[in-house]
Amino acid sequence: MASEGGFSDSGSHDFDFELAVNGRRNNARRLTLGHPKSKGQLSRIVNRVPEVMVKVSGGGKSAQHVRAHLDYITRNGKLDALTEQGDVVSGKDDVRDLADEWNLEAGANQGKNRQAFNIVLSMPVGTDPHKLFTAAQNFAREQFWGKHQYLMVLHTPETDPHKDAPPHPHVHLVVKAEGIENKKARLYIRKATLEKWRGSFAEQLRAQGVEANATPRDIRGQTKKAKSPAIYFSEKNGKSSVLRSKFEEARQDLTHGESKPKPWETAILNRRRAIVRTFLSAAAELRKEGDIPLATAVERYIEELPRPDTERHQIKRALATHVQQQRAKQGKEREPEPGAHQKSHPITDPNKDR
Repeated sequence: MASEGGFSDSGSHDFDFELAVNGRRNNARRLTLGHPKSKGQLSRIVNRVPEVMVKVSGGGKSAQHVRAHLDYITRNGKLDALTEQGDVVSGKDDVRDLADEWNLEAGANQGKNRQAFNIVLSMPVGTDPHKLFTAAQNFAREQFWGKHQYLMVLHTPETDPHKDAPPHPHVHLVVKAEGIENKKARLYIRKATLEKWRGSFAEQLRAQGVEANATPRDIRGQTKKAKSPAIYFSEKNGKSSVLRSKFEEARQDLTHGESKPKPWETAILNRRRAIVRTFLSAAAELRKEGDIPLATAVERYIEELPRPDTERHQIKRALATHVQQQRAKQGKEREPEPGAHQKSHPITDPNKDR
């Protein structure tokens, strides 16, 4: 259907609202509209409370890489850091001593396995940085204390000496991959792990009085996945074969007509429809309960969701716009100047030979 950005309207998709919103994988409470905590979660979603960001930005595969990253996040010792024991690491010498204490050189498979993971915890501009750091400490203690060694540093625009310091407060958390008691008890990070961490970090922020939420991307109306660092930088440097193939596919579609929707595009549309149905059902139940303000907010939220979109369709729109601009430019260049078609005639031109 054209109104859906080229997505198919066929098929069905079961949507578990309780899993998507609260994450049963995280042992969280299933959403029950009559329960105050669940209604609070629904209210945060429809009122677009700021979303937490928990990102794994890679990790050093050798002792040298980890040491370099520790220097980087402490800005070569200019920023104080905190260990899992609550010890303050201050200055370059302390950072070196900590790296020695971690005994990184003894890590298995140097150059192949991650010796540490670099995690970033952040919130939007305006978030109280001290409350953010307290929440990050509580999050790290909950997830890693007694199992992995770690170091964390708060970065704010006011304290970060980097010339391109981001405007929002964030915490860099470096976690040693090997376990404390058992070196084979390594840290593994999967998609479900990140879901769990986002929910935990949001809870810790709310405990500090900071409005925070951890909502799945599609519940917020976002259909594009975040790109891995490797893909992001290859595209930024113009070296992505994947991106080139996407442009070629879009060009073929514009030349020969729309191709069949991709399976994931059909799935995205079906999931959106399931989300809409579930939210509208929730609004109806809220109205029965007499919670008219929240029911109205839910309905407004659904109305304002952006249409499902993918990178493929964005590329096609960009190419179509570029083609139109080029055609308009060429047409303007071919257009004659005013009066250029009126050539002088030796008999009828009164200005001839004057």
